[in-house]
Amino acid sequence: MKGKISFLLLLLLAFILGCQTERESITQGRSWGEPSNGLRCSIDVEKTRWSKGDPALVSVIIENVSGGKVNLKTIPTFTLDEMEFICPVDIVRGERALPPNVRSIISLDRDALINSRIDVSKLGWGMGVSSIWPDHNLYSIIPSGRYKLRMDIEVVDSGLPKWIRSNEIEVDISE
Repeated sequence: MKGKISFLLLLLLAFILGCQTERESITQGRSWGEPSNGLRCSIDVEKTRWSKGDPALVSVIIENVSGGKVNLKTIPTFTLDEMEFICPVDIVRGERALPPNVRSIISLDRDALINSRIDVSKLGWGMGVSSIWPDHNLYSIIPSGRYKLRMDIEVVDSGLPKWIRSNEIEVDISE
């Protein structure tokens, strides 16, 4: 009986270490934005050159670094060049545009993370300062050029600091 308990404890320890190792392999070596509201955010791209008709894949990781549970109403938005162009996205559901007047609820247990891969060419883009909700194709509204891409997550309906921001990545958009 004592041998079976020791074996089960070893299996449990191996499982816990395996989960920790997988999490570390996802988060290590990435560039991160400054932590805010108990979360930190990182983006990465498969290719830094985006051409009309091709996917524009962005990997997004949001990690809970608060030491407790985090539950926030948010408006996650990809931005190009300090909000010159924006693309609201439902980060929890992945490849879905965030409709007008809808919030994306980020609810993460301690040390948990969201790991999404999103083709931003399939989502709605628009001008950063506009009364029209973004609904244009990436390649139809954004002129060719070099831009800084970032994920800006606005925290709404709280007394907390208003933004969680990722690292920035330079991308080239071409015809």
